[in-house]
Amino acid sequence: MRLLAGLPLSVLYVLSDIAYPIVYYIIRYRRRLVRENLRCSFPEKSEKEILRIEKAFYRNLCDVFIEAFKCLNISDAEMRRRVEVLNCELPERIASEGKNIFMLLGHCGCWEWYQEVCVRYKQPKKGAEIYKQIKSEYFSSLMHEIRSRWNTEQIEMKQTVRTMLKWHSEGEPFLCGFIQDQSPSTKTKVAIQFLNQTTYFAPGAEEIAQKVNAELVYLDVEKTGRGHYRLTFREMVVAEEEKNRPFPLSAHFFHMLEKTIHRQPDIWLWSHNRWWKWELSRPAMNKKRRLLDFSWFCHKKSNP
Repeated sequence: MRLLAGLPLSVLYVLSDIAYPIVYYIIRYRRRLVRENLRCSFPEKSEKEILRIEKAFYRNLCDVFIEAFKCLNISDAEMRRRVEVLNCELPERIASEGKNIFMLLGHCGCWEWYQEVCVRYKQPKKGAEIYKQIKSEYFSSLMHEIRSRWNTEQIEMKQTVRTMLKWHSEGEPFLCGFIQDQSPSTKTKVAIQFLNQTTYFAPGAEEIAQKVNAELVYLDVEKTGRGHYRLTFREMVVAEEEKNRPFPLSAHFFHMLEKTIHRQPDIWLWSHNRWWKWELSRPAMNKKRRLLDFSWFCHKKSNP
């Protein structure tokens, strides 16, 4: 991987083109899951359109893998040329008010590149992101190196609250990125409608924000070309009728993410088990059927 990372991206994209038919047609990596996720999310689309998005997603997935480990060897000048960051005035204004900033984003495009935002604004000086420990020591070390490429501090998920409280007590504003569309692993989870399905999320970012005087902002992602992204800081403004619901800002994040996905559906991570695994606890279904009966699950979600 280190040797490959030294190659130009133009060469690496050739390798991505070679990998695509292997991943899609031969290995068939999670193809059934991806297709069912697309069908459930876009019931209005034809099978032809679903198939087009599915193939475009796998091409993008191969590119994302290439772009992620290219972080081991990519110049600041090339990254600046490939990643455009807009509305940096928003985090600068919030930091000038003495508040901390929680940047919420989803798995769109190559999220490993989005630390680039930390070198585009003047304030705050300190940046961080949350990560989950990987079992393999080698890959854990490799991912830590990739994710520290822009001198952002890495916070292990279990240490999030303790670290944030410590930083807040020091009085220097900071920005921390949260990839918010993960499947919740905690007991505290809230249900909303997202992409035509009942979706659970963990409200951790909003809960911590209340404790450390942090304002939540959304990072909108647009893929403008192969290996080129436009990132835009957007203010999160909740409508009056939504303010009384539990964790309104977290729910609003999913509304904003949904708009991003509808704009470019192929750049989101459709291969993740975000929905159907919540049905595995149904005692009335045997284990084999729970794992295979996606059509029953989609019907249930579309007709609650």
